[in-house]
Amino acid sequence: MARGTLTGLAFGPLTRADGQPRRGPGPLVLGADWNLSVGTTLDGQARLFRESGDITIEGETRTRLGLETLEAVLKASGNRLSLTAQARGSEIGSLQANAGLQAQRGADGLWSVPPDAALAGAAELDVPSIGWLGRLVPESIEAGGSLKGKVELGGTLAAPRASGRVSGRTLEIALVDQGLHLSGGEFDASFDNDRVRLERLSFVSPNRVRPRESRIPFDRLTATPGTFTASGEVKLDSGDGDFSFRADRLPLLQRDDRWMLLSGEGTARSTWTSLVLNADFRTDAGYIEFAETPPPSLSDDVVVLGRDEEPAEGGFALTADIGVNLGNALYLSAMGLETRLAGELKLRMRPGLPMSAIGSIATVGGSYRGYGQSLVIDRGVVNFQGPLDAPGLDIVALRKGLAVEAGVAVSGSAKRPQIRLVSEPNVPDPDKLSWIVLGRAPDSGSGADLGLLLPAAQALLGGPGGGMTEELSRSLGFDSFSIGQGELNSTSRAASSRVLGSGSTVASDPSVAGQVLSLGKRLSPDLFLSFEQSLGGAETLVKLSYQLSRRLSMVARGGTDTSLDLHYGFSFR
Repeated sequence: MARGTLTGLAFGPLTRADGQPRRGPGPLVLGADWNLSVGTTLDGQARLFRESGDITIEGETRTRLGLETLEAVLKASGNRLSLTAQARGSEIGSLQANAGLQAQRGADGLWSVPPDAALAGAAELDVPSIGWLGRLVPESIEAGGSLKGKVELGGTLAAPRASGRVSGRTLEIALVDQGLHLSGGEFDASFDNDRVRLERLSFVSPNRVRPRESRIPFDRLTATPGTFTASGEVKLDSGDGDFSFRADRLPLLQRDDRWMLLSGEGTARSTWTSLVLNADFRTDAGYIEFAETPPPSLSDDVVVLGRDEEPAEGGFALTADIGVNLGNALYLSAMGLETRLAGELKLRMRPGLPMSAIGSIATVGGSYRGYGQSLVIDRGVVNFQGPLDAPGLDIVALRKGLAVEAGVAVSGSAKRPQIRLVSEPNVPDPDKLSWIVLGRAPDSGSGADLGLLLPAAQALLGGPGGGMTEELSRSLGFDSFSIGQGELNSTSRAASSRVLGSGSTVASDPSVAGQVLSLGKRLSPDLFLSFEQSLGGAETLVKLSYQLSRRLSMVARGGTDTSLDLHYGFSFR
């Protein structure tokens, strides 16, 4: 005969270091009681139960399971032992389990459970919400949905056999920072002693966000929800697994500045130590927008004291061959670049080697805003033939619609780009820069031109953007803004001519000189409206320029001077 009780078995301190009671439910505290009789038969029971407190799981956010009930009861009757257990909590839902087997009394009068004793049992799990799982991981992950499971236990104590099913409904996974949001998920799996079968994993995920890019055929692509399905199985003895998956207009990114629909299919083969992935994807549509300047970051040679070192690579080997087709509706807005991307890439990953790529990405149309102007991308190709961080560059961006179409060309690799000025027809580099920034040849006697071209040259060599004037003109809504030494050319309308590349102008004497404020707005690729105000007098000029062809333009002036001019330019060597 054995009888007794136990109380106050705590799994953690009940008070703080200063002796004050801990806030919240505190650690789990268990109690027990038992009343057993062992003789020619077994009779009685033993019970373990929760008295107070909760179980806390450490993660990115410390999470309590919200335990309300936790109890396990072992009963003995004759030679049969039965165990029942139940748990219930606000987070984990409910768990109920039972198992039973027969004990055997030996010739010496001692009781034991033989290895060949028949084993029978079952368990059921019902989790109404898995939202608390997202709080355990370091990333900004949100999870939702419900899980249900049922397990059946059989066989013998020496060779138990288990089988069961697990299902999930209304599953939802969101990576908040990346904009990934999958919803409407369903999950069905079964298992036995030999293998685990993923019978179905599916997400029927409607689009939630409209991107900022209006050229995307949004209504047609999002008329019905996107889908993702997967199935497969894993053998438990060897870990050999075989899975397949398929996506159709899956809303992979769901932010107005990072938005993408993806389609494709693939397979995955696995062992306990490796994974081989083969897939082909196509971008149905997308819009990716990056900030004008990249976020600050530490140099590679900076060591932060006290920071944990990155864990060494484990023994898991990942092999992947993934094809990516960018489709015909993937738009990019980044650091002054506005364009559509097209092309195909083959991504390759091998154990111990960095990811590599083979293929090309090309721009389709678009413009680059730099040096205070909008340059048309005449050619833009990025070639990959190895590591992802070292593609080859072949990019040309020009200021179109002028007698001299000048711009920049970028070649070399992303790690060591080579930037040079180009023009058609070819003119000296200072003139190319003047045609980019000013839209005309430089005036050799004007200090104002030099004051505008030097910052543009610094921007060309030092990074993207047009400096302070670029930011100011953009904030005011203008395409050009300048203050410098110049003339309004208001009173004299004698015939004039200009030789491209020379910067010289033949005209009668102007009467307005000094500092001039100039504002301009491009109304279309061929139409430009500008306003000029003398800062040293009352002279004002409004000018509307229309480029009829590469050589012929018409200029209408109003204000201090009212006129209509036709300009014809030609170049010769």
